[in-house]
Amino acid sequence: MTTSYTIWHYLDFIIIAALLALAIVYTLKQKDLPQKSSFITVYCVVALIILILTIMSINSYTKKILLQNLQDHRFLSTESIIYTGTVRNGGSYDVGEVEIEIKIFDKGLKKQGRSSYQSTAFKDYYNDVDIRKLFGYKNDAKPTSYTIRKTLAKELKAGEGKQFAVSIRYPSYFSGYTSEERLIVH
Repeated sequence: MTTSYTIWHYLDFIIIAALLALAIVYTLKQKDLPQKSSFITVYCVVALIILILTIMSINSYTKKILLQNLQDHRFLSTESIIYTGTVRNGGSYDVGEVEIEIKIFDKGLKKQGRSSYQSTAFKDYYNDVDIRKLFGYKNDAKPTSYTIRKTLAKELKAGEGKQFAVSIRYPSYFSGYTSEERLIVH
């Protein structure tokens, strides 16, 4: 299995580690500094924050995955939705793993006068299974959305594409559906 780190990631690690080591050595050589451990702790925290931010920045430039020809088909006989399409590595570097996250929403919510983006936190809290059991109610509430996450490709080379098909169970009580798709790259 190949790693999803590039030469830029390794250079980032080396540069930040070298700067951290220099700062620690310089601090330890100071004779009139009473709280050396607090300075070293601050250096380590700042180095960690800089490392996280630079890795996120490097990932945004090196991992360019494209989702192409995404189509969804509902099959009534199996009560499922099948998503098909292609993932393509549009970057210059290899990618370790590509996952898709699909959120399915009940389209029937709009008939009730509520948009799918309106908050239902209060209603969801009181329809929670544990809360309803606590007060002695039966759980008759059905979820209005759910999320599924599947791996589409592993070790995707630069410029390479891979076709995929993902099957998702379709809830029978939904009166139509809308979906949102998001790619997650490792």
